[in-house]
Amino acid sequence: MMILNPIRRIFSSRLWLIAGAFAIAGCSLPQAQPDLTRYFVLTLPAAKAAPAEGAHLRVALRAIQLPSYLRSSKAMQVRVASNEITYADESRWAEGLEAGIGRVLRDGLEGRGPIAHVVASLGEDHDFEILVTVIRCEGDREAGVARFVAQVEIFTPGPDGVRRARETFTTEIPGWDRQGYGQLAQKLSEAIDGFSDRVASLVATVK
Repeated sequence: MMILNPIRRIFSSRLWLIAGAFAIAGCSLPQAQPDLTRYFVLTLPAAKAAPAEGAHLRVALRAIQLPSYLRSSKAMQVRVASNEITYADESRWAEGLEAGIGRVLRDGLEGRGPIAHVVASLGEDHDFEILVTVIRCEGDREAGVARFVAQVEIFTPGPDGVRRARETFTTEIPGWDRQGYGQLAQKLSEAIDGFSDRVASLVATVK
């Protein structure tokens, strides 16, 4: 029978220990989990009616302003108390809220009330400029509503434009089941479309 010398015996034992450690580590590696994240977009709820007769104003929409807590994360937000919100990490906006709200608002204002056209940039001729500062864009778990709160300001054109009107609107769409985030995205889209109608009504009062 072959007898290993002490050095070879120690070396062989260490090899077995290392192999055993790798085998144990391989067995304990966590399995990859499927990505359950879902992505949602804001959309104009339905086809709009033809522009109202007499619509004649051309307006420009300035960049949408958001508070930092809405801008810092793409996770959809749910209010659970007056001063507490939660982030739905597995339910996210597919684009920044500034872009999504601006897109839906631009489409919603086009041809609504006295507004005949929303120009593509501030460089085009227009009658008024609209600045929207979003305050809330969220689901409310207790009330079961989608809530959109924003301040709108209307200015005459140009860098030194004069503010002609300012108002804060709260728009709520009831019937959120408190769980479906696709449903919440749909209802927030409806809320922003309703906000568009209120903005158009405010523009109609500006002289």
